[in-house]
Amino acid sequence: MIRLDVDDESLRSIRLALSPLWETLGSLALLARYRGAVPTPYTGWVRQTRRAVPPKLMDTLVHLVHRRESPFLRHAHSYVPDPARASFQEELGFLRGRCGDGADERAAALIEDYWNRALHPYWAAIRAALEEEVLFRGRTLAVNGPEAMLAELEGRVLWQRPRLTAPYHLDLTRGVQRSKLVLVPSMFSAVTRVFTSTADVTAMSYQARATGFLHSVATDRPAEPDTDRLALLIGGGRAKIIRALQVPKTTTVVAQSLGLAKSTVSQHLGVLTEAGVVWRQRLGGQVFYQLDRSGFALLEQLDD
Repeated sequence: MIRLDVDDESLRSIRLALSPLWETLGSLALLARYRGAVPTPYTGWVRQTRRAVPPKLMDTLVHLVHRRESPFLRHAHSYVPDPARASFQEELGFLRGRCGDGADERAAALIEDYWNRALHPYWAAIRAALEEEVLFRGRTLAVNGPEAMLAELEGRVLWQRPRLTAPYHLDLTRGVQRSKLVLVPSMFSAVTRVFTSTADVTAMSYQARATGFLHSVATDRPAEPDTDRLALLIGGGRAKIIRALQVPKTTTVVAQSLGLAKSTVSQHLGVLTEAGVVWRQRLGGQVFYQLDRSGFALLEQLDD
C-alpha cells in the first residue's frame, strides 16, 4: 500500500500527465505477472500481444523485470512523465541520454522492440482514451478542486484528507510536502502501479476509467458482429450506445456520432444509467456518460 500525506501547497500543484513509457512498463509488468490467463479486460490485448511478441523477446523482458538489475529499467521506473516529452521515442531518447555512454543499450533496444509490437499498433486509440480521461479529470480539478478530483479516482485509490492511499506491491508511506504531485492515467494500473518519488516530485499511475477500452482496440473482430448478441439482448440502439461510451461522451456527441436523435439517446441513457451499466457526471454545464464496469463486462462477454 502507498500512503501519501499531501500538504496544501502540494495539493494545489497537482497535475495530470500521459506517458507512453509508463504504459509500456505497466503492460510489461502485467505480462510478467500473468503467464497464463489474465483478468478482464486485458484478455483481448494479451491474446494479440502474445501473437505479436516473439517468445524469446518476451522471456528476456520478463527475466529483466523479475530480476530488476537493468540500469535502464531502474531509470525508467524513476522517470517522471513530462508533457514536453509526449511520444514514446522522446521519452526513450531522454532515458538513453540519462543513462549515458550507451549504458544498458540492449535493455533499451528490447523495450523499444516490445513497444513497437505490443503497444504502438493500438497507441492512437489508447492515447485518445487517455486524453479523454485527462480532459475529464482536468475539468473536475478546475471546476470542483483537487480534493473532489482525488475523491473520484478509480482503482481503490482513496482520498481522506490529508492522505492519499493506493494499492501497491510494497508498503510505503511518503510525505508530499511543498512538491509536485503528478497523476498519470493508465490502462494497466488495475493490476500494476508505477510510482516514483523524489524531494521535488511524486508521480503515481492510477486506473483510467476507460481501461475496458482495451477490449475493443486490441481485437481483430468487427465492432458489431454478424450475430450481434448484445443487440439481441438489449436492442440495437442501446447496443450502439454502449459501444460508443467506452470513452466519456456527452449526449450530443453520442447522438452525432451514431446519427440518432438526441431525445432517443437521452431516453436510452436514462435506462442504461438506471440499470448501472452507464455512469453520469456533471462537469460545469455538461453531463458526461461512460460505461461502468458492468457495461464493459457486457462487451467482454457478448462480443466474444
